Amino acid sequence: MKKLLLALPFLLFWACSQKDVVEIEGKIENANGKVLYLDKLHTSSTDLMDSVVIDEDGRFQLEVEVTQSDFYLLRLSNGKLITLLLEPKENLLMYIKGPEMSKDYFVDGSKGSTLVKQITDTLNITKAKLANIRKELDEKKTDPNYSSISQNLLAQYVETLQKQREFSVDFVMKNATSLASYMALYQKLDDKTFTLNENDDIQYVKIVASSMKALRPEHEFTKAILHNYKTLEKNLANLKIKQLIQEEGAGFPDITLPNTKNKEVSLSSLNGKFVILSYWASQDANSRKHNQTLKKIYKKYKNKGLDIYQISVDQDEKLWKKAIKDDKLTWTNVCDVKTGSVRATRLYNIQQVPANYLIDKRGEIVGKNLYGLALEEKVAEYVK
Repeated sequence: MKKLLLALPFLLFWACSQKDVVEIEGKIENANGKVLYLDKLHTSSTDLMDSVVIDEDGRFQLEVEVTQSDFYLLRLSNGKLITLLLEPKENLLMYIKGPEMSKDYFVDGSKGSTLVKQITDTLNITKAKLANIRKELDEKKTDPNYSSISQNLLAQYVETLQKQREFSVDFVMKNATSLASYMALYQKLDDKTFTLNENDDIQYVKIVASSMKALRPEHEFTKAILHNYKTLEKNLANLKIKQLIQEEGAGFPDITLPNTKNKEVSLSSLNGKFVILSYWASQDANSRKHNQTLKKIYKKYKNKGLDIYQISVDQDEKLWKKAIKDDKLTWTNVCDVKTGSVRATRLYNIQQVPANYLIDKRGEIVGKNLYGLALEEKVAEYVK
């Protein structure tokens, strides 16, 4: 009995020291001999927690002490990585199908890491679909039926973006208590575009921030999202005040895009004028034909208060600028050639080109998708 009593404190100490250790074991194909690292992810930095040389069978085992829900990065020296969301006492089993890491892997034993995989996989699928549509748009530029093809592809592009946003919203609402929702809030389609990028999406930041504040008040990611929410809330309030002042209650959403000289021009900069908001594509025959109608109307009414704010959905800057020069377009022409002005098309629910909205001098939308004589008659009704 004496020996047992002496041993008991050491057993208790060993058990306490092991209770928060998370073990990660698994296999990576075609990566034997490489070093696998495990980093803890902070809001603005990472800490190396463990590393291991992958054996000849591709197997590895890592350990890390985890006291609360936190993000970790599993990475190879080639820069490829997998984001994990670990909880105390978890034991992860992983199978990674090659050194590309996050493109194809399996994880079991960690609910948070499974959620992270779900949002990562969905985003990768969306990005691939968008890339394929952009590629097809580029390949079909010389096709005689490019007009109808581009309209269909543009509709697919917008639909794909919308489905991704719907997924992100649904994910946040179903998993607001998980740190995985923090990650979902800040996913990006490209360097500038978040999957949740509409002004109203601040409500989802608020939901996750409130949940994290209640469950993890001292967590560094809680402090980060609360700070971010306050900044977003302030920016949104300032934007609304600015719009009230500048637009005097305008009924149209504002757009800011770069012109041919890469200078950003806002739709709201034309306040006080009757504006034709026109969407087009340089390689679309109907768009080019519509430009001739716009030129006729612009020449007749530009000195009476008419202006045109024209947005291209092109992704080829040279073709866009050449079409402007060839058609001798002298009004405001803007385009985000990197994305095909996709945010501006989503904002006004543009499904095909050419398309247009008519905005009167008070900032109210008074017409949509009018062409030829119908367009000229509507302009004449307001511009005298």
